[in-house]
Amino acid sequence: MARRRPSRARLALAALAVTLLGYWLGQLYQQQRLARQGVRLEDSPPRIQTAARLPLDGHWTLLLNGEPEPACTPLLERLTETFNRLADEPALQRRLRLILVAGMAPPPASRWREVPWARVYWLGRQARQGLLRRLRLSAGPPYCGAATRLALTGPDRRLYAHLTLDKPGRMAESLRQLIHRLEPMTETPSDTPGWLDRFNTFILRLLPQHWLSARMHQLARSEIPWLKDALIRYVISHYGVDMAEAAEPDPGAYPSFNAFFTRALRPGARPIDPEAEVSPADGVLSQAGPIRQDRLVQAKGHEYSLFALLAGDADMASQFESGSFATLYLSPRDYHRVHMPLAGTLREMVFVPGDLFSVSQATAQLVPGLFARNERLILLFDTERGPMAVILVGAIFVGSMETVWAGEVRADTVRHWHYEGENAPRFAKGEEIARFNMGSTVIVLNTRYAVDMRETLIGRHIRMGEPIGD
Repeated sequence: MARRRPSRARLALAALAVTLLGYWLGQLYQQQRLARQGVRLEDSPPRIQTAARLPLDGHWTLLLNGEPEPACTPLLERLTETFNRLADEPALQRRLRLILVAGMAPPPASRWREVPWARVYWLGRQARQGLLRRLRLSAGPPYCGAATRLALTGPDRRLYAHLTLDKPGRMAESLRQLIHRLEPMTETPSDTPGWLDRFNTFILRLLPQHWLSARMHQLARSEIPWLKDALIRYVISHYGVDMAEAAEPDPGAYPSFNAFFTRALRPGARPIDPEAEVSPADGVLSQAGPIRQDRLVQAKGHEYSLFALLAGDADMASQFESGSFATLYLSPRDYHRVHMPLAGTLREMVFVPGDLFSVSQATAQLVPGLFARNERLILLFDTERGPMAVILVGAIFVGSMETVWAGEVRADTVRHWHYEGENAPRFAKGEEIARFNMGSTVIVLNTRYAVDMRETLIGRHIRMGEPIGD
């Protein structure tokens, strides 16, 4: 009897399992290697809230406690040599900064005034001690010694790790490994896709995307205690999920991984701005601004069609031509329920089947027309500012999307639902309307002159209820 060949799906699943195992072992090896080099990672990276003039946004920042005195000059020189050793990775080097948390300004002849990538941030005794406490650095002398500890914050203002001062060569290698490891965890990823991003996108083109997402749908709903607890612990630890915001802060209390992923927040965790159009979700505002007739910005240097995004509905697209848009990317760390940007009444819902590519910042630069290719759910509302569309874009491993009025929405073809009169659901600003079963992207569309999007917020992490347009 001829031996039965394994199916394509089984081969794909086996390849995925081997890839995930290899990735996990590689991450474990890297973590142990970094620990031997004096690096300590934060399990739940806290956000550093401090004075607005502390320039943390958009950069990887090393912070240390000291004074801009001659005693700290050798340390500055050692760290400058470390910085120069990163010249073979200019994208990483451009995003690295050094801040000395001090009690006095640098004197005119101080070397700290000459190094372009270094700054001295000086403030009063009480404020300084408070900042050092948030950075988990010692507030007392001695400064700038051989055992100096440095805090590393990410471009999203979160504290990710502590490093012990080392020789420039080892220090540069530690920083290189550490930032490459942490980059996927940050809420403002690098602008330039790397080789790993390109490889992952290539693999996604080959894999059976919908089959894998169906398996993830089953896995995320499993109530096997050890399995769902392991998945929940991994996401909390790897992505730094803040469980103090959750209505149920105990990870073990969730019956499944999906219940954890779509968790509710405690009351008051997301205040709603009373005047502006607000963000419908937690996420990075990856793009925002005017719609140029039929064109929206997908990523820097890449555009796509409004007509294609709205599934070829010319009547719907004509309402938003030359209007405004905002695109929010939700990372695994984020709260995954979607809320109303403005008060409104639902008029139409459209489900559009499609691909399930990742919707990361890197993939948005590598896959043309990504948001118009992926599976999506279009929600059309009437508001006091005119028609508004909220579009939920699916992605790989997004098990499904669901709304509060229709539950889980899935179909094999484009489907339309219309709502009129008393059957049309009405929602207040900030009220929950939908959720992702796993993470993805939300796009908000407004008509011409209705909303001016705050383009200065592009690249920043926004919380649900915060203003995104006036």
